[in-house]
Amino acid sequence: MLKIDAPARACTVPRGRLPGQPLRLIVVEDDVPAAEALSAVVTDLGHTVCGVARNAAEAAELVGRERPDLALMDVRLGGDGIAAARRLNLDHGIRSIYLSGNSDHGTLARITETYPLGVVHKPFSHAQLKVVLDLAARRLR
Repeated sequence: MLKIDAPARACTVPRGRLPGQPLRLIVVEDDVPAAEALSAVVTDLGHTVCGVARNAAEAAELVGRERPDLALMDVRLGGDGIAAARRLNLDHGIRSIYLSGNSDHGTLARITETYPLGVVHKPFSHAQLKVVLDLAARRLR
């Protein structure tokens, strides 16, 4: 019989997140009305939008200043939101949930290579976004 002499420990939540705690995120979307609408939905779902970036450079600056939990990234941002998301992950350790109007094999393959927290296909409902955000929050615990 194997005996382990170790003190009992309470379960902990890594990365400083508490269960049920709202996410802090940035919206990276170059279409201003779409970014405003998305920010309103995210706020209605109980999360905090730390800021909106219209391009990869603004996203990097915002992440450095605000230290969000994740980025909601438009796939077509300035032609390549996937490259922008990869850069945020490599430089800042920030993972993304992609917003995509395209579900072609090539786009999905590139997204998959970046280990996303999720993908939401446009147009999407509040309920669909809620599920993806809830799953992301669990993964970030």
